[in-house]
Amino acid sequence: METAHQPKSRKSQRLSCTRPSVLDTFYRGDTYIAPCKHHGLLVLYLNNQPIHLIPGTALENSALNHLLFSIRARMPRQYVRRTKIK
Repeated sequence: METAHQPKSRKSQRLSCTRPSVLDTFYRGDTYIAPCKHHGLLVLYLNNQPIHLIPGTALENSALNHLLFSIRARMPRQYVRRTKIK
């Protein structure tokens, strides 16, 4: 008999969670860094959603945005099939 404080028996559900990467090409939206309201902080945005605070200045803001764009815009790796030399 089941009481009110005991949950029903359920199959064990397994949920695997992974953190998304800003460098993942799956995310097609804008990724950029903008100054925060607080002095000395920058905010990393993914699809207009703030996801991380970064300590930095306005000069570092433009450099980090350039670096972020160049990393995200690079071509993905191409794997080469190697053959054995006889």
